[in-house]
Amino acid sequence: MKRPNRSTAVALTAAAAISSLLLSGCAGGGSGTAAASGDLEAADSGAELTLWVRPGNEAVTDAVVEAYNDTHENQVAITHVPADQYVTKFAAAAQSGSLPDILAADLVFMPQIVETGAAMDLTELLEESGAAGNLSPAHIQASTKDGHVYGVPYVADTSLYVYNKDLFRQAGLDPENPPTTWAGIQEAAAKVTALGDGNHGFYLSGGAPGSLAYDFTPTIWAQGTEVVNEDGSFDWDNQATQDALAFMQAMYENGDIPDTSKTDTGDGFFSVFASGKIGIAFAGGNGVNTATLGTDPVFEFGLAPIPGPEDGQFATFSGGDVAAITNTTKHPAEAWDFIQWLTSAEASEDVYANLPALPPRTDVTLPASLGEQFAVPAELVKEGQTYVSPFYNEVVASAQGPFLEMFQSVVFNGADPAEATKQAQEASDAITE
Repeated sequence: MKRPNRSTAVALTAAAAISSLLLSGCAGGGSGTAAASGDLEAADSGAELTLWVRPGNEAVTDAVVEAYNDTHENQVAITHVPADQYVTKFAAAAQSGSLPDILAADLVFMPQIVETGAAMDLTELLEESGAAGNLSPAHIQASTKDGHVYGVPYVADTSLYVYNKDLFRQAGLDPENPPTTWAGIQEAAAKVTALGDGNHGFYLSGGAPGSLAYDFTPTIWAQGTEVVNEDGSFDWDNQATQDALAFMQAMYENGDIPDTSKTDTGDGFFSVFASGKIGIAFAGGNGVNTATLGTDPVFEFGLAPIPGPEDGQFATFSGGDVAAITNTTKHPAEAWDFIQWLTSAEASEDVYANLPALPPRTDVTLPASLGEQFAVPAELVKEGQTYVSPFYNEVVASAQGPFLEMFQSVVFNGADPAEATKQAQEASDAITE
């Protein structure tokens, strides 16, 4: 997937658009609480279905639709909606009843879609199709409210770390046994930095709140601590977050993280790692596969889970897109035919695996020929977590939000982690209360 990186303008526009829609009390006239009956039969009647997708994942979204269209009478027409227009376009269409038949949205935005009542309840349909329980858990988590499921995984991704095996060898590290603790990462990073010649041991996009959420939050989750409460508010003022910030701060103060990380908004991340001068980088699995090194890498690299402080602790942020049927569609049976196919073992095995791309289902086995680049992310997707909060854009994704301020003040500016998490908590509470 394209690594999450939303600008301040997009985040604030999203918040304003969704707030307006929620205050209006409707999304195309639907309450969003009525379930699609389990008696709804999938229909391949030759209907023309409309689908909105966001940019960045076309290699998957378009190929999957092409595969469906080639084998079905129904035909799905894709509209690519620019990222900075998606939320406002969604809000306007929801108000006017002109939503497409199917929406594909960033999974962190799905809780907001569910709140507006724009999505059809798929709970019974998924249970009867056999897909329930076999889909990416984070995508389902983001699409669930009060026990009802309103969306399914369309594009899957997961955060992990990628490391340069060649630099590991030069630094006297075992390239086949990557670090499994924070101390191990710090030790490896220091040894790579000590090689000199412009090498640095660690990297992440320190100026991109969306990317940081994707790459940094797992260090908190790995300790068994949640960052979002059941009511959608946030919990930053805790020991786990403070320890995770201190872990990053120590590497920056040791010179292992280059200064360019401070202002990297995510666009240049993979080119930095591809330079061959970075030992370890927290990243997204799909980006590593498709954007980092190409088909003929100039150095050998490996993938591993993002660890916690203790051996055996790890966590991953599942990213990607969720597909949902809108509650205003005039073709619910045909839209369900697409969703049912999308979530089938057949689609995961015959379409996604051959792209190749991570499949929506977690119960399929990818071909061994795909190698480590897909085997590691495919296993991590099964353990994926995500943010489930309608306040995600304002608190986390905004460049003016408390999440980015907390991270940068500690890691790059030497602030006390306890004081920074306290301030972030107060600022977040002011938004969510």
